[in-house]
This record gives sequence, structure tokens and C-alpha cells, in this order.
Amino acid sequence: MNRNPYSRYYVPGPSPWPFFVAISANGMAVGLILWLHRTPSFLLMGMSLVCMLLSTFSWWRDLIREGDIGFHTRFVIKSFRDGVALFILSEVMFFFTFFWTFFHNALSPSCELGMRWPPPGIRTPNPSSTSLFETGLLISSGLFVTQAHKSMRLKDYDVGPFIGLVVTIVCGTVFFLVQLREYYWNSYTIADSVYGSVFYLLTGFHGMHVVVGTIWLMVSLVRLWRGEFSSQRHLGFEACIWYWHFVDVVWVALWCLVYVWFGGWLYMWWFKMWDGDVYTFKYPDVKPSWYAYIQEEHAPSWYKVPDHLKA
Repeated sequence: MNRNPYSRYYVPGPSPWPFFVAISANGMAVGLILWLHRTPSFLLMGMSLVCMLLSTFSWWRDLIREGDIGFHTRFVIKSFRDGVALFILSEVMFFFTFFWTFFHNALSPSCELGMRWPPPGIRTPNPSSTSLFETGLLISSGLFVTQAHKSMRLKDYDVGPFIGLVVTIVCGTVFFLVQLREYYWNSYTIADSVYGSVFYLLTGFHGMHVVVGTIWLMVSLVRLWRGEFSSQRHLGFEACIWYWHFVDVVWVALWCLVYVWFGGWLYMWWFKMWDGDVYTFKYPDVKPSWYAYIQEEHAPSWYKVPDHLKA
């Protein structure tokens, strides 16, 4: 670890940890594919996971040591900050692709889906039940982690940051466990039409991001306990907060769009509020619509195929 005194930036020496992290990620990806094909290899998944945890821990340890020694100048810290911003931007585009897929099928369902959304046979989860509780957990966790950051900026290193981080970690852990419970009780799987595929990809990848964010918060809590943060030097903690707020925003958008709006529940609530009297047009004026009625018995007369058009 030798830094050129005539350079603004520190170039680290050769490290084996990126190689081991890449190998571990590849092993976990292969294990996931085998599990999806119902030929799971728990040995491969377990070894890859252990290697990933050890390599990540060693990599973070070396990075923290470099900062403690003094190799991280303000120019290096700025590059770290820009790198985290670009990383979060890449994550935004990652979720954008899944939302694009969801909108493509929901706004114009194909004939293979029965030209209805949600597709026939899919009983969408109630957005005012488990998912609403999960939304409250993440919003609350965002408030607590923001309060922890504010306390640190005010040089309160004893109470405020610790309480905020512990509560945020608890909220993230409970969120993940509740999501697993929701998966267990759902009436459809990832193989049930494009709705099941996109739903589980969106919520599943978001759950993985919650796990990563929770681990990052735990690392920040340990570093705070060891006294490695100050009111002016806490980029690792600040980057963790950015990431956690990103996770919060993605879930709020996911809940509003996937659960409430395109899950059919928003229309059902509106239908029940007006006792079914929400139609002001006749059958000849009706244009093709993306919306599928959840309950056929509540459909108006113009929605049904006229008798003289039936085969």
C-alpha cells in the first residue's frame, strides 16, 4: 500500500477478491438456474454463498484499512461518491426493464392472455393486506435511517445513529420474512402466465436488494460501534442511506402500480364505492379496453357479447 505523493488518486495493488467475488456470483447464478429447472445443487449454492461472503468481507476490510491509513484523499472520495451514484443509476435501469415488461403486457394484453389483465385465473394479492404492511415497514425504515444520518451530522455518536440503524435493520429483516410468507400463500407461481413471471421477478429482485441493503446497514452499524465514522467522514454510511432510499422508492412504485392499479383492486374499490353505477356510455360507444373485470357477475350488459353475435 504505497501511494504516489505526486498523484491525487490512490491506485490499489493487485487483489484476489474481485476474482473470487466473480467466481462466487457465477456459481450462485448457475445454482439458481439449476433450481429453476428443478435440479437444485445445494452444495454449489452453499459453497458459492460462503465464498461470496468471505470475499466480500475481505474486500471491504482492505478498503476500510486503506481509508484509515489515509490513502483516500478528497479526490478518491469523490470518485467513490460518483461510482455509487452510477451504480444506483444502473439499478434504476435494471428495474426499469421489468416495469417496461409489466406495462407492455398490462396496457395491451395479447390474445394468449385472454385480452384481459390480470389474466384469467390469476387471483391478485390484496394491496391493503400484507403488501401495505411491507410498505409501512420500508417507509418507516427510511425515516429512521434519515434520522440516524441527521444525528451523526450533529455529532451524536452514542444514541441517535444506533437507534436509527437498529430499527432500520429490524424493519428490513421483517420485510423480507413477510415477503417470504406472502410468496407461500400466493395462489399463483412464477410459471402462471406473464403476470406471475413479472410479479415474482420484480418483487424477488427487490427482496434481494433489501437483503443486500440490510447487510450493508449491519456493516455500517459495526463500523459506527467501532468509531470509524465522524460528522464529516462517513461516506460509507451515506452511500448505504442512498441505496436504502432507492430500495424504498422502488417498492412504493411497485406497490402502487403492480398491487393497487394493475392488480385490478383500484377499479374494484371504485366500482364498490359507486355501487356499480360507474358507466355513462352505451354498448355501441365502447372501445377496446385493457381492463379485465375481476368479477363477471358485476359486468354491465354492454360488456357481455350480444346474443345475435354468438355463434
